[in-house]
Amino acid sequence: MPALVLDHLEGLTLPESEFEDHYDARMALARLSEGLSWVYSVIAKTELQTRKQAEKENVRVAVAGGILEGKPIGILSCAFQWYAVSACNYAQLVGWLVSRDPKLAKEYVAKVMPRLVNYRNKVAAHFALADPFRDNEADLAASVMTQIVYAQGRLCAAALTPVVVKGAQEITASRDLSWSLTLAHERLVPRYWPAGPPKSFQSLKVPHGTHTFNLSWAICWDEY
Repeated sequence: MPALVLDHLEGLTLPESEFEDHYDARMALARLSEGLSWVYSVIAKTELQTRKQAEKENVRVAVAGGILEGKPIGILSCAFQWYAVSACNYAQLVGWLVSRDPKLAKEYVAKVMPRLVNYRNKVAAHFALADPFRDNEADLAASVMTQIVYAQGRLCAAALTPVVVKGAQEITASRDLSWSLTLAHERLVPRYWPAGPPKSFQSLKVPHGTHTFNLSWAICWDEY
């Protein structure tokens, strides 16, 4: 069996000799890719419907109402957040499998999907408003503006940002977090999944020296 190609654009691979040692990591990548592809398909379908309606009405940008009326905005908003977190997890695991270095793995994520990283850090993983770090007032307000807008044929997140006015001063967001889920996925496909998502399995690889597993499903009922 040849080496597993982890990044087709940069030629990053996992040697065959390491397949068994990283079985669970490979399955994690497969499950993430399956989930990311599913989220993309759902958003792409809604986006296509919205685009057709926009073309009929000659609409290029919609923030609320109109062609967005009746769309599952809450689901769309969550889908963008799910995608950003999962995509960053995917890339970071790829970076780690190649380098075995957490710092280099994070640098790899920032290199291949900088917009998703910014959105994950300030919105999807946690709102900057509730966990600020070097953020100005506009950044904090923007972090919870999670509505999805339509712009130039795409559904986009973080495309609407506030300008905070304090006296004669106007405070704008320090970074542009806007992104299109469908465009991001379409750009990631040739890098990670040119032949489609890999097959995932609901199975366990028992590590050497492991004789049992703990199943803690009951605990969650007490805590949540």
